[in-house]
Amino acid sequence: MKSIIIAYPNRDKAIRLRNVLETDGLYVSHICATGASALGIAADMRCGVIVCASILHDMGAAAIAERVPAGFDVVALSKSGREEYLGNLISLPLPLIKDDFLRTVEILVATESSFTNRNLEDSEYISNAKAILMSLNSMSEMQAHKYLQSESMKKGIKMVDVAKNIISKFS
Repeated sequence: MKSIIIAYPNRDKAIRLRNVLETDGLYVSHICATGASALGIAADMRCGVIVCASILHDMGAAAIAERVPAGFDVVALSKSGREEYLGNLISLPLPLIKDDFLRTVEILVATESSFTNRNLEDSEYISNAKAILMSLNSMSEMQAHKYLQSESMKKGIKMVDVAKNIISKFS
């Protein structure tokens, strides 16, 4: 299981995030206030998840996601009100929905490699499965993505395997 690094400018909020994660059985190895600190800690680790504010004092979550070593995912907590998935960066809107936040971090921590860093073929399977779900169930792309994540977590298999199952079932 991967370690979690929390990078948040407000120490009290960082501690609250740690408490929420640890109450759910997840391991938070470090708390820091800057992106540079999070990157420095990550450089000494093989893999992990960084939970951070979308904007820190020294850099934004996108810059952290670009610079973090392979094997890391970044969960950015954003005031923008939008949930987004971009490469190894997942943005979750504030205020957080606790269950969605925990499920997202649990999935990222439970996977062996970087969950969101997929090869082109895997991304195509996931995109095709989302298109099928959107067409058959009148889902938005975000709803289809959440469904794939949820099924991945429930079944304990990679999201691409869930996507392949959906494609084979409906093709």
